[in-house]
Formats: sequence, C-alpha cells, structure tokens
Amino acid sequence: MKKKALTYLFLMLLLTQTSFSQDHCDGVRYIDQVFTEIDSTLNVQFGESQTIAGSQKTLFMDIYTPPSEFFFDRPLIILEHGGSFLTGDRKQLRQLCLEYASRGYVAATIDYRLFDAFGLEIDSSLAFDAAIKATMDFKAAIRWFKENADGADDYGIDTNLIFIGGVSAGAIAADHCAYLDEEDDLGAALDSVINANGGIRGNSSTNFEYSESVAGVLNFSGALKDVRWISSEEPPIFSIHDEFDNVVPYGTAITTEFGTPTQVSGSFSINEQAISVGIRSQLIIIEGSSGHVSYFLGGQNTMNYAIAIDSSSRFLEYIICDRISSVNDDKALSSSKRWYPNPTQGQLSIGTASISSIEVFDTSGRSIFQSNSNHHIIDLSLLEGGAYMISTTYTSGESTLQKIIIQ
Repeated sequence: MKKKALTYLFLMLLLTQTSFSQDHCDGVRYIDQVFTEIDSTLNVQFGESQTIAGSQKTLFMDIYTPPSEFFFDRPLIILEHGGSFLTGDRKQLRQLCLEYASRGYVAATIDYRLFDAFGLEIDSSLAFDAAIKATMDFKAAIRWFKENADGADDYGIDTNLIFIGGVSAGAIAADHCAYLDEEDDLGAALDSVINANGGIRGNSSTNFEYSESVAGVLNFSGALKDVRWISSEEPPIFSIHDEFDNVVPYGTAITTEFGTPTQVSGSFSINEQAISVGIRSQLIIIEGSSGHVSYFLGGQNTMNYAIAIDSSSRFLEYIICDRISSVNDDKALSSSKRWYPNPTQGQLSIGTASISSIEVFDTSGRSIFQSNSNHHIIDLSLLEGGAYMISTTYTSGESTLQKIIIQ
C-alpha cells in the first residue's frame, strides 16, 4: 500500500510539474508559423497598484495560445507596448502575440501604469518613476504566470522558459526588469524611486514566493539607464533597432521617451555590454534609418517586419532547445527506450530494448493499461486525448517513466 501511494505521488508530480518536454525541437516549431487557429483569453487580472497621480490601477492582460493539443511545456513571451510611458494600451501588441502564438509560444500583452500626473512638471525623477512602475508591473505578470503554473496551470507553460519583451517604452521596461537588481549601483536618487515603489520587486502584487527570473529578453528599440547593470549569467537578449533612431538612441545618448530629456543606452550599447560579460546577444540594425521601430510600422508584408519576427523567433528557439537538450529527462532516454511518436494519435512504438512489462497511468494515477509481454508496439487510440504516463520495465530490471500526449 505504501509503495502504491509513493508511485501515485510520483506520477502526479511528473504530470503536474512539467518535468518532461515534448520532442518538439524539430527546426520548425518556434521558428515557423505552424498553427493557424489561435485561442485567446482576454482581460485576465494579474496585479494592482497605485499610479503616479495616486489612482488605483487594476492591471489586466490578454493571453494568446496555440491549440490545446500542444499544451504542455510551452514557452511564454510577455510583452509591453510602447508610448513614452504616457499613452498606448495592450491591444497594440495583439498582432505580435498572434505571430508568436502561431509558432508555438504562449504570448501575453499586458497593462502597465502610465504616467497620469499631468499637472506636474516631468523631471528626471518622475520620468524614472514611470519606467520603474512599468518594470514592476512586468514583474507582477511574471509572478502571476508562475503562480498559475503551480496551481491551476491554465496555460501549460514551462516556467523555466518565460521570456519578456516590448516595443520602445515597453522594451525599456523589459530591459530594466531583466537586468536591474539589488546588487546594482543606482545612486541615491534612483534608489529612492525604487524604494518608493515597494523595493526592487515592486508592489503590483504580493505573491513574492514566486521569482521574477526570465530566460531571455526581446528588446525592440529599447534602452537601459545604465548598461553596467548587465552582468554575467544574466538572461540573453535579442535586439533590433533603427541605426539613427530619433526617439530612443541606438547607442548612448539623450532620449525623450520618458517624457523629458534623459540619457540612456540603446541596443548598440546593450549588445556591446552583453557580449563583454559573456551573455548571448544578437543585434539587428536597420541601417540608415532614422525612424523609430520602423520595422513594425511598415506593416506585416515588409522585409524588415519579417526579419524582426523570424530572427527573434530563431533566437528564442535556440535558447529553448539548448535547455531542453540539457535538462529534459525524456531526451535522456536512449532511442531504444523511448516511446514514439510523441504526441501521438494512439499508436506507439519503442526501440529494441527487451521489455518485461508495461503499465499506462492517467492523470489521476489510475492504471489503465498493463502488459507483461515483450510488446514493442502498443495501441492507445481508444483513450481520450490528454497526458498519460508509461512505466516500462525491462528484462534487465531497469524501469523508465515517460510522459506521452494523445491527441
């Protein structure tokens, strides 16, 4: 009885904690559009906090997902829109979310607190305050997804594969979210602003048992206040920027994106610093362009738009598949001891290993199939679509557990 209980608990852990990933690093998924019908969940609340003017702001996001048959271990991209921290809304990035969801990512576009104290003169302190509020709202969204994955798991994400990004002001917030931490030298003025916003983890939600760590950053024409905040072993970053950007500088210069002239370091400087400390970084330059985010403003059918989407997708795919190849327990199974194809319509085969017994469990831990024969092919096509575990015992006495998805 004790052995049965331990087996049940182990199976539940495997089925609910995304310990296994599907074999989906095939050079297509995460790079090309493989899904045409995208699901969406709109107006999901993830946080709440006070604006600069003192109003209480409830924070919502819209979430776009690939079809349900590809449910487990999905990477997530959280995005913030642009607008100088003064204007804009999350719906601006709907199309960008659809682009990534069609490639296999869960993608979310989120609210953040915009500057609303228009009776005040915007100085450098207020400008940084606006950027920090957007940064802390990013952190609340990251924690929300990690908490959800730990509970209801509505979106089937792999919490080790959460990426953040944004456009213009949203990219500035993403960069600060990823690279600004409590070890950085901020100076008294910036430190005061951060403390007034609840400290380095913010005050947009209270679920601090979950971290704000991310696997990478998509920097679409963003910047950092100080690139020295980027240090080794921090997340990799993909950047694209107009060479002579007239709003957010390509290098280190003055920007008005905060609503007041402020010196920041754009994508060129970010890329240089990242490479110097050993972080994976890619920078694409829109040469000769003095526009701002021109690659998105030209429309979906332009070459630069395609370059931005395709290159950023390939950058993330490399990170995803590098991680899966190094930590995925399914990958650790030799080809002779792995059931395939996975996902499957029901028919499964295994390699040449000599089998003693097979047992299949559903998500409640109930045994639904057993065999003591040396079967190398099994038919589970009568089972409902979903996740199952196959426990395989070999004549050598060794056993393996593998999660499978029946479509």
